[in-house]
Amino acid sequence: MNPTLKGHQALGGPSPRICLMGTPVSCENRGVLALAASLVDLVLEEVPEAQISFLVGNRDNVPLRVRAGASVREIPVVNYRLSARSRPQDHLLWIVLMSLIHRMVPISGLRAAIRRSTPWVRAVAEADLVGDIRGGDSFSDIYGVRRFLIEFFPVLAVILVRGDIVLLPQTYGPFSSRIARAVARWTIGHSSVILARDRQSVEMIGSLLGGRRREVARCPDVAFALQAERPSQIEADPPLRRAFTGAMVGINVNGLMYNGGYTRSNMFDLKMDYRTLLPELLIALLQRQAIELLLVPHTYGTPGTVETDLDSSLKVRNALPHELRDRVHVVTGNYDPHELKGIIGTCDFFIGSRMHACIAALSQSIPCVGIAYSRKFVGTFDSVGMGDWVVDGRTVDNSTAVKRVLSLYQDREKAREELQTRVEQARGELREAFARLLSATAKREGPCYE
Repeated sequence: MNPTLKGHQALGGPSPRICLMGTPVSCENRGVLALAASLVDLVLEEVPEAQISFLVGNRDNVPLRVRAGASVREIPVVNYRLSARSRPQDHLLWIVLMSLIHRMVPISGLRAAIRRSTPWVRAVAEADLVGDIRGGDSFSDIYGVRRFLIEFFPVLAVILVRGDIVLLPQTYGPFSSRIARAVARWTIGHSSVILARDRQSVEMIGSLLGGRRREVARCPDVAFALQAERPSQIEADPPLRRAFTGAMVGINVNGLMYNGGYTRSNMFDLKMDYRTLLPELLIALLQRQAIELLLVPHTYGTPGTVETDLDSSLKVRNALPHELRDRVHVVTGNYDPHELKGIIGTCDFFIGSRMHACIAALSQSIPCVGIAYSRKFVGTFDSVGMGDWVVDGRTVDNSTAVKRVLSLYQDREKAREELQTRVEQARGELREAFARLLSATAKREGPCYE
């Protein structure tokens, strides 16, 4: 019997090698960076001696500095590129081609040469586990078929070299195109472990596979394990008032929703007008409650791009009547995921449209309303008993949304009490799932290519 990952050191073997995919290392979206930090923490908590590396699409292979426990670790990066100016061995097409040859031609000398020439193939071949989390919600074509297919090819390369892949906790679907469904079905069929973060994803996998039975384990989002670190000073415009003793309500404005998606033309088929909803909601909160508002961007980016939350937050604040603006503070500092979670932790109530901004609140037992653009919100909120706290922008209009948020605000204290218990349960389920995953993943008798 092969030793498990946890048994490597006890048996005198090498430290287990874990490759993580689907967590960009230079992305402005703090949500996917939260996934990277959380995954490292979860792996090292279970297997402290593990050698972790990231397999990502990136311009370079500079290591990523990640906080793990009380220390900072430098995690190696093995990158691929799509640019014609990249080195041939780093280009995704080259990687897929070499992976195919590695699979098809069982000549040890040729395989060894491929591994020497192509860092990606070598890392995959020598790993004990390769897991893909696909940004938490990108195992779907909601962001476009082109993006879905581009993110499939690195996974294809892994499966060609290893024969399988581990799918880490994420949302699966929806799929609007036949090609995306076919690719998803093939990928799931070549996955040795499938972890889903919601019930609807389990059902989606069942529909994709038809009559074929595959075990799918439910697991909360890994960002529930992310450590919070409150910065010594929160940079905001206007500055936060030290003397304020009332309730602070946090708001995350999703720049992508505000700008209509990548197409800038209601890409997510929202029934509500998100751009006008936000000023309406903020005015209603400020007029009826003794509160101040903290607008917390969770995705940064170049000013003027569709993704950046800061631009949209400032526009929302500036759309308010002048007499209300001094009670609306926009976080302007550039913070990492741990710090943003710490900032969100200062709030008494939270409203978010970025999934991981909401998780940052929920995981700290802060009552949170999710204003959703996809079904992923309900599944994740359900994992801590908060499914009713999702306002689905695809099915409700502005008036209904404002009334619902105001009603939920009145129920915040009851929700806070229930959250404290459910969040601890979710963290326990998360750690248990990773303990099972890492303990059940056997060390190969030598590299996978032999």
